Amino acid sequence: MKKSTAGYSTQLGLVVTLIAGSVGLGNIWRFPRIAAENGGGTFIVAWAIMMILVCLPIMLGEHSMGRATRHGLPGAFKDFIGKKYTWMGVVVVITMFALNAYYGVLTGWVFYYLGLSITNGYAGADKAELFDRISDGNFTMVVIYVSLITIACYIAYKGIKGVEKVSKVFLPILFISLAIVSIYSITLPGAGAGLNYLFSFDPSLLLGSKIWLEALTQAVWSAGAGWGLVITLAVFTRPKSDLSLTTSIQVAGDGLVALIAGMAVVPAVFAITPSIEAAQNILTQDNFGLTFISLTNLFEQMPGGYIIGVLFFLSLGLAAFSSVIASVMIVVLPMADSGIPKKKAIIWTYLILIVWGLPSVWNPSFLANQDWVVGQMMVFGAFLSCFALYKFGVSKVRKEFINNPYTGMPIGTWWEYSIKFIAPIIILIMFVWWSIQSIGWNEQWWNPFAPLSLGTLIMQGGLMLLISIIFNNRVSDSIKEKYYTGEGFPAIPKNDYSD
Repeated sequence: MKKSTAGYSTQLGLVVTLIAGSVGLGNIWRFPRIAAENGGGTFIVAWAIMMILVCLPIMLGEHSMGRATRHGLPGAFKDFIGKKYTWMGVVVVITMFALNAYYGVLTGWVFYYLGLSITNGYAGADKAELFDRISDGNFTMVVIYVSLITIACYIAYKGIKGVEKVSKVFLPILFISLAIVSIYSITLPGAGAGLNYLFSFDPSLLLGSKIWLEALTQAVWSAGAGWGLVITLAVFTRPKSDLSLTTSIQVAGDGLVALIAGMAVVPAVFAITPSIEAAQNILTQDNFGLTFISLTNLFEQMPGGYIIGVLFFLSLGLAAFSSVIASVMIVVLPMADSGIPKKKAIIWTYLILIVWGLPSVWNPSFLANQDWVVGQMMVFGAFLSCFALYKFGVSKVRKEFINNPYTGMPIGTWWEYSIKFIAPIIILIMFVWWSIQSIGWNEQWWNPFAPLSLGTLIMQGGLMLLISIIFNNRVSDSIKEKYYTGEGFPAIPKNDYSD
């Protein structure tokens, strides 16, 4: 009998693709800033705990859902817990369309700055004015955005094999580039103060709620729990391949990139700035200010800054673009489940992303609005995954799927308690906390058209939910195939994306 070629070519290819999909902008430009703002090493401890107690359990469960059902998000929820819950997968797909639309713009900014780094284009320029020109109504950014979405859709058109091949190229370059920047950074004169700041540990800070909520936010928004990545990529995993060890390596790999990024950024800031206070001021800027204004200033000032700037933006760009590619797979696979031909599905996905993304290219306020809404909806997606696993039966998931005969790392009953109690409660607290925080951002917090308001979250999130519920039966009925028979993992189905 001829061996099936469906799915990943090797177990290593699976692991690399999972890590490449997880690693993104949050690892490289958000983690160093949030860690520096929230107690350095104390934050890192809290973040590691949240990765283990919340993200890892959810992602283990999502891997089980994807491999057991062999469907994209709507079909996965349908076959796992019933037809009437198909809408849960639909709302996550809509969220991922929204994510890709503005995340592709952020990726475009990074590649624009990679070009500036190579050509010395930001040397001597007013960095704040330069960023404003790039991010607000810049036609070149339209071309870059359309180009990136075109390439991402083309790679997705090649199926999981295409995504795997690209990931095998991107991830090593990302790791090597970031590692070089990190090694150079920690060897700069004065970098020791930055390392001490990054890894300082004060146990008393763990008694405050904010550090835990910030740690959870970083973990959930970065690792990939709740936004369909693991469910989608697990569809193409072999039935007899390891599940628990693979997912654990994915989470560890995502965390490792964040730590390397922290060592690349924080020591360099302390080494180049004239005082600790000045370094702290830089590290408390927002993501855009730190990356595109302060760091470009530092690269211009530091010895060897030309090479370091190129490598930094190269690693950041590859991290971002690998997430874009994986996210396109998340939204096109459900179309295959519904019988839509691959070419048509890719074209529709391409057109939707272009139309949805162009307002973010042209208007940074619209981009900020989408970032706020999508971030909260991703948290909601993590809650939905917990619900699905609880309804199916956490004991059955652990014993039958996670601790299958081919597992390399058996998981104990702690996982069940995490999915039933710890993860959903903490996620719910996080959702409520950020919603309350948003009231203080804007006097018109109730206004559904204010960019960063609670009102806009309620309006847009509510609209996503309403559309998903209205089309629940229609989407469910369009998914004809059912692969899960009630026990074990079915073979990888032959579809447009599996070979």
